Amino acid sequence: SLAAQLLASTGGLAELTKIPACNLQLVGKHKSTSASRGGMATQVRSQHAGYLMECPLVASAPNYLKMKAVKAVAGKLALAARTDHVNVESGRKRTSAVGRKFHDELRAKFGKWEEPDKTQVVKALPKPDLETKKRRGGRRIRRLKERFEETEMMKQANRRAFSAESGEYGDDAMGLTLGMLDTKEGGAMRNTVEKRKMRQANTKASRKRAVQMSSGATNGLASSMVFTPVQGLELVNPDANRERIRQANAKWFSDNAGFQSALPKK
Repeated sequence: SLAAQLLASTGGLAELTKIPACNLQLVGKHKSTSASRGGMATQVRSQHAGYLMECPLVASAPNYLKMKAVKAVAGKLALAARTDHVNVESGRKRTSAVGRKFHDELRAKFGKWEEPDKTQVVKALPKPDLETKKRRGGRRIRRLKERFEETEMMKQANRRAFSAESGEYGDDAMGLTLGMLDTKEGGAMRNTVEKRKMRQANTKASRKRAVQMSSGATNGLASSMVFTPVQGLELVNPDANRERIRQANAKWFSDNAGFQSALPKK
């Protein structure tokens, strides 16, 4: 029988349990000789299988599944042999329950292997969720969107003039143009005007000048309006500046001025 051949080839049950499953399928394998290679061998057996090729489970399997079945039988054989060896060493009675269980499992597995592949079932799409999802908002998300939003220049570059070519034909066909930025009609972009506050000097001279302009006496002949930081809208004599320049010239550059120091008096 097959069990007797395996025990005789390996040297007993104890030696059989030491052989891994990958080597059990080669027990009883015939060496390749010149006669076997020439087709004159008396015993024809697979080159990579031994006694397990004669197992009824393997023999009943199709040819394209025989080697796969030999590997599965070898794995279960190693487990069954170790179970019997443990029972013998411990003094328990050996039973065929484990072997019959493995036999049924292998028969069911081989049956599934021979079943044809199942056709792929096209599943219907799930029902769409039409409910409005809660989206995250806030200052941080708004700033993130502003960083990646489309600028005015990008909008102009993505637009095309109607029936008008720009640049070479190859670039125009591939879309490697500047769009409306190359045209006179759409190239004008609105310049954003930055609102800047007028910076006013807070020095002694500027404060003195503001007081003089706001508190100076006028004769009612003012013809211009100025905005001062002290009193706002005020009517100013346009000849007051000329009179101040005339007085300074008379003080410093007249014939009777003499030598005077321009440094401030201590």
